[in-house]
Order: sequence, then C-alpha cells, then structure tokens
Amino acid sequence: MNVRTRRLYFPGSMEPHTEYDLSPIQMHYLRHVLRLSPDHPLQVFDDTGREYQASISLLRTKNMRIRTGEPVVTPPRESPLHIWLYPALTRGVKMDWIIEKATELGVRGIRPVTTCRSPVRLPVEREQARIAHWNGIAQSATAQSGRTEIPVCTSPLSWGECLTLDTGNDARFMLCPDAGASLDPRAPSSLTIHLLVGPEGGFTQEEVNQAIEAGFVAMRLGPRTLRTETAPLVALSVLQALWGDLASPGSLIKPKPDSRPITRPLWHQNRGSMDFRLLSGPCIKTP
Repeated sequence: MNVRTRRLYFPGSMEPHTEYDLSPIQMHYLRHVLRLSPDHPLQVFDDTGREYQASISLLRTKNMRIRTGEPVVTPPRESPLHIWLYPALTRGVKMDWIIEKATELGVRGIRPVTTCRSPVRLPVEREQARIAHWNGIAQSATAQSGRTEIPVCTSPLSWGECLTLDTGNDARFMLCPDAGASLDPRAPSSLTIHLLVGPEGGFTQEEVNQAIEAGFVAMRLGPRTLRTETAPLVALSVLQALWGDLASPGSLIKPKPDSRPITRPLWHQNRGSMDFRLLSGPCIKTP
C-alpha cells in the first residue's frame, strides 16, 4: 500500500544531506497533527522554493530533528499569472476560507481591505495575532497543495490605502454585480493582476465610483449574486483558466516586450451553458 508523503515548510534556506532542529510548532504538527512515525516519508520545502526528501533523524519528548536527502524535482506549481487578492475584511471563518482556497488557487498575496460595509473591524491589539493566523493558514494550504511559494497575508488596508497603493501599470479589477460587459479572452501582456472583492453587503456606489476613478475596472461574474467568500474563488478560477496554469498550454501568458497600454474591445463569450461576463482594463507589461 502506498503511503502518502507529507510536506513540511521550513523557513530559511536548506541544503541536501543536512540535519535541522524543528521548532515547537513544527514538532507539534508532525507529532500530534500528522502523527508521523520516524519511518514515514516526508518532504520539506524552504523559502528559496527548493524541496527535499527528508526523514526524522531524532525523535524525543522535547526535541525533534530531520535530515534532508536528495532534492525533489517537481513540475512547476506556480502560476505564470501573478494575482494579488484584496478581499473585504469579513468574519473569521469566512476570511480563513478565502485565504485557504485562494492559496490553493495560486494567488501571490492577500491584502484584506476595510470597506464601508465590512462586518468587522480588526482592533489594533489583535492585528498581529490575526495576521500570524492568516499566514499560518496560507502556509498549511501551500504545503497541502504542493506549492513551494507561500502567499503573504498583510495587515488590513484602509479603503484609502487600497485606492492609493502603488501597483505600477498592473491590471486592476474589482468585482461588481452591476457591471454588464465581458472580459476579452485574448491573453494580456501583463502578468500581474490586482483583484478587489467587496463585503457581504457589496460596495457602496461611492466606493465603486472612487475605485473606478483610482484605476480599477468593474468586473461581473455572471447573472447571479455570489457570496463574499464565493466570488473571489470563482474569479480566481476564471482568471487562471483563461490566462494562468489552469489554461491549456497554448493559452498561457507570454509577456510581450511592448509596455504601452493596450485598449481592448469588450467581448462577450458563451461557452456552452456557461456564461463568463467580465470587464477588462488596461494590461501593461510587468516591470
């Protein structure tokens, strides 16, 4: 019977055929969560994106040590499409769900945003603990999904900070159920997309107007209204299917040398019974 190989993240840089002491958190995860025995197959990945075969070389009550083996050669698991997700700050379980699933879908980073209708406000005294919690979820989802790059979860942005954040000439989209146009499926030249998602009650009209003035372009996901925890996952799936690593090999994005803005006509696409309605904005080559 095949035994599933477990993956473990190790901060910093690792080398082959070297022993490393584990932190108390890592020890707890291996011993009490995964309940691994010393002979159980293990793979570890570090901050450089390298991955190694490993084994538990020391197992005691208060300390545990692993030994790396040969490097593991795996197919690329990071999307060529760099997506930064800006979800409106929402209640604990829903926020955890968004971070976990967005990580599995290949986002590069998550920047929560406080909007007018956000159902919660994060107190300053709880902020660092909550950020650590979010990054822990992203770390676990990275290990589970086979990725080697952990998305970073930042402290919540105010609405003003979100609109004035310097993103260069990257494409910027916002989910808006009232937008009625569609996304041109032809691959853009930009590899980076910033995706803004509203709270449970949606954006206010003033917020929509302010975001559009700041360079975001409204984007609609079909005729139905999606929940705040569903909408970003649908949008990420559509973007990855069109331009990322869920697409067919021939449709993957290839950066173009021209960095001039591209004005694209709006185009409506019917795929069988599925209706993808998105609205695209200018797409610029990433610096």
